[in-house]
Amino acid sequence: MLIDRHRQVVVGATFVGSGVAELLYSAKVAITGEVPVERLWHAVPAFPTISEVWLRLLETRRDS
Repeated sequence: MLIDRHRQVVVGATFVGSGVAELLYSAKVAITGEVPVERLWHAVPAFPTISEVWLRLLETRRDS
């Protein structure tokens, strides 16, 4: 995940592996909508699946 630190929005993401299709859609929405990273914290997946990876990615970015 690539975050524009000045605007605090996701500007790119790359996923590899099986089951990444649902992550691609989430990334597209976040990137094209220029959703602030802080707001993404509140977009918890309704059904914890692979899409919960978003929260783990955001956790790693919060500390850096």
